[in-house]
Amino acid sequence: MITHAVRAAAVVAVGCRSPRPVDQADAVLAIRQRFADWVNAERRRDLDAAVSFLAPDAVIQAEGAPAVNGRDAARAVWKGIFELSYTDIHDIEPRTAVIAQSGELAYDLGNWKVVLPGQDGSTEERGQSAIVWVKRAGTWMAAAIAFSMDAPAAPPVVQPESP
Repeated sequence: MITHAVRAAAVVAVGCRSPRPVDQADAVLAIRQRFADWVNAERRRDLDAAVSFLAPDAVIQAEGAPAVNGRDAARAVWKGIFELSYTDIHDIEPRTAVIAQSGELAYDLGNWKVVLPGQDGSTEERGQSAIVWVKRAGTWMAAAIAFSMDAPAAPPVVQPESP
């Protein structure tokens, strides 16, 4: 006959087992792949696919604009992006991704560029973003994203000539 104390000890022992370690390298690759897939959706101007990377309660903070809360509200942000006349958008180098020990939360940082057509040929506009990812039902979803364009180069300082 098992006593209540033995049962309680067994429940505590099972509940206190440390979680299975997260394979950090695999998680980093997964985050980078999610971002690459997101950029590919943006290249195609696929609105449904692009917003599907956002968690339903995501917060988007774009340069010069108030925060947007929720995937449904974010559709307008991406619709506006897709109305721009860019010919390409892509990341510049592998993004820095950091995974929490729990394996349920991560962030990534990186630079990207858009290629815009012009009368004198194409120009590249560069920017950066920071994304907080959460794992929901086994899928990495963007819970928060902040992005901005790089500032234009400062004009050269011209020194007045001495008489």
